[in-house]
Amino acid sequence: MSGSSSPRPAQVIVLAEDPLTEEGVTAYLTTQTSVDVLTPDTVERPDILLIIATEATDKIFTLPERYAQESAGQPPRLVLISNPPTPSQLARAVRLGLTAFIPRRRATLADIDNTLSAVARGGASLPQPLVSCLLEQIRDQQWRDQDTHGDDAPSVLTAREIAVLRQLAAGFNTLEIAASLHYSERTVKNIIHQMMTRCDLRNRAHAVAYALQRGLL
Repeated sequence: MSGSSSPRPAQVIVLAEDPLTEEGVTAYLTTQTSVDVLTPDTVERPDILLIIATEATDKIFTLPERYAQESAGQPPRLVLISNPPTPSQLARAVRLGLTAFIPRRRATLADIDNTLSAVARGGASLPQPLVSCLLEQIRDQQWRDQDTHGDDAPSVLTAREIAVLRQLAAGFNTLEIAASLHYSERTVKNIIHQMMTRCDLRNRAHAVAYALQRGLL
């Protein structure tokens, strides 16, 4: 009976603004058993990208963006060490797979090793101020979306209206919808008319498109 094999170490690429930092962190990580350090020019796809920079500028996102574009699945997990990013930089990093962040001013080699080990096991580590910033951005985006769509937000559509729209999207006419939903045809027409009037929709096709754009169908 053979024993179970140990999981392979997470493959990591280290990128830093200056060669000294990059070489020093790489040399340290090569002594650790939890990770396998790849060179930046490798053709292999890493599990984790470790980026060390003073500021989260456009330049440091070049490689993560390349992997995100080339990846058929999830991009490599991104561990960022820098000064606190701006909200736009943070949003960009999250889109590129940000999983952990360590403030540059207090990052130690032990911190890096522990964070990479945690990320390799499927963990994540974002300081509370960054989490709060992300939540604020999500709330702001929700308000902007609501402003864009006016007062006819998705929640205005009733369950009955959504049921009728699903039947319309499937190509059924009002008589067929009435039979399927056990309404009278007049009731179905009234539901469609009231919804189109309230939401300022031009026709039934516009009503279906309206619901599709909002993920209701």
